[in-house]
Amino acid sequence: MKKILLVEDNDMMRLFLSNYFGSEYSVEALSDSSLAGAWLSKNNADLILADFPDDKNGSSIHRLSHIAAQRGIPLVILTDKDKSEQRIQAFQWGAKDSISKPFNPVELKWRVSCHLPAFSQVGTFSSVA
Repeated sequence: MKKILLVEDNDMMRLFLSNYFGSEYSVEALSDSSLAGAWLSKNNADLILADFPDDKNGSSIHRLSHIAAQRGIPLVILTDKDKSEQRIQAFQWGAKDSISKPFNPVELKWRVSCHLPAFSQVGTFSSVA
């Protein structure tokens, strides 16, 4: 089962997204990027879905985006109220995609599924060997 690391500071949104994606994916839901970075030091994810950080310089998500880039984990960032400057910043941080809140859950699910790898490298090597 594919693993999504969800980083969302709003408790209700985190619960909603965990339940929404939980029927199809294994979801690890954390409240901030520093916890997510610590979690990734011991675990792996197939995709990171993160809320746009509250701090203006984005220092809270830089470590997370760096880890995602090193490991080839797609990063999708949820932005606030269709703010194009946040979407641009998300892409500058290395996000593969961005979607604004409020969002259509069906659209978000499709965007997430588009960025998840179709198969793992381990599966690829074992099927070739």
